[in-house]
Amino acid sequence: MRRRSLHNGVIVETRVEARKRKEQSSQRWRRFEQVYVIITLLLFAQAFFPFFQAGQMDSVADGNALLQTIWKLIYVIAAVLIYIHRKHVMKIISRDKLTLVLLLMIVLSSLWSAAPEITMRRSIAFVGTNLFAIYLATRFSLRELFQLIAWALLAGAVFSLIVTILFPELGTMMHEGNLVWRGIFSHKNQLGRIMSLAAIVFFLLILMKQWPRWLTVGGFLLSVLMLAMSESKTAMIVLLITMGCIPFLTTLRWNPYARILFWLPASLFFIGLCLAIFPHMEALLRYFGRDMTLTGRTGLWDIVIEMIQVHPWLGYGYSGFWLGWEGESAYVWMVTTWEPPNSHNGFLDAALDVGLIGLCLILFSFVSRLYKAMRYHVSSHRWENLWPLLYLIYLVLCNLTETTLLDHNSFFWTLFITLGFSLPHKKRAEQRGRIRSRLRTTRRMEG
Repeated sequence: MRRRSLHNGVIVETRVEARKRKEQSSQRWRRFEQVYVIITLLLFAQAFFPFFQAGQMDSVADGNALLQTIWKLIYVIAAVLIYIHRKHVMKIISRDKLTLVLLLMIVLSSLWSAAPEITMRRSIAFVGTNLFAIYLATRFSLRELFQLIAWALLAGAVFSLIVTILFPELGTMMHEGNLVWRGIFSHKNQLGRIMSLAAIVFFLLILMKQWPRWLTVGGFLLSVLMLAMSESKTAMIVLLITMGCIPFLTTLRWNPYARILFWLPASLFFIGLCLAIFPHMEALLRYFGRDMTLTGRTGLWDIVIEMIQVHPWLGYGYSGFWLGWEGESAYVWMVTTWEPPNSHNGFLDAALDVGLIGLCLILFSFVSRLYKAMRYHVSSHRWENLWPLLYLIYLVLCNLTETTLLDHNSFFWTLFITLGFSLPHKKRAEQRGRIRSRLRTTRRMEG
């Protein structure tokens, strides 16, 4: 009996040790994935580009050789991870069919592209970007992904501060005669966009009260500081508008009567404010360093719309238009008095790339995500449930004067695609809502 009990004890102890080793191995693997995600998100946000581009000349058509090698490594790791978790990938792949159709259209656009070789190469990069986004949706919940985004944005803010102080020749740039900050990013506007998003994320983390307060408040203040030092006025306006939406979005959880009592006076106040501001719009825009043409953007948009009408349905092929003097964009550069790298409007650039058909697919994808994000927000009183809705609003506002849609190796497009595969469908949201209501009823009865 003693021998048998001793033998059984050894077996149990061996199983416990094996389980511990398996858990430790799983935790190490999970940490590797988290580090991989944070680094990739930073690179997709164009972090450290001043270091990669130092001493190297980038071609509009060919790009940067060092960065291309890094992108290939990221795509290979994402493909391997997707293969490892292929069963889970197959379960979620059908959640966002519009993205898959758009992805197929972009790959096929090399058939009618104005620059087929460039379209083919960049469409492969676009596929790799989407693979990484699908991997994120497969491996991380919305809550986990939100925290990884927060860590990536915090790292971007901290590194930008350090680099700008220690290496000002890399962390700053000249813009309209002024020395402004760009941190570890490629341009001061990119620093502004990333920091405005970081301020939104850390404001939500402050409301969530789950991270240390010194970290969330510090992250928010640092993000606002870096945004101010970038002097990106568009990013400042986007931040203010997005933050201003938070009180209105929280009313979606209220009952209809309470919403009416809030929205009616708020709407009247907003209309009155617009009427008061409109006569002074030119002076207000001048204060923000803009004019009624939005620094030449409206004239540029008129010319771009003319070019869209030349190939309205399928466009010029993915990345087949803006190729400087070597591409169809030469006409735009010749007509305008400056050399814009894009339309400064994400929706117009999407129409140039994949035509009105592709633009409709993107708009339908936005509407689908907004609907899911709204249901996700209403399904719970947790502040983190507001994140998808705020991000979509932020993305729309950014693309009114800048371009981040359909961008390969893009932080913003990656998050957009991830939301499409991560946000719960209507049936799942309803099931969770019913389960929560039953749990509340049970607790009340027990109480």
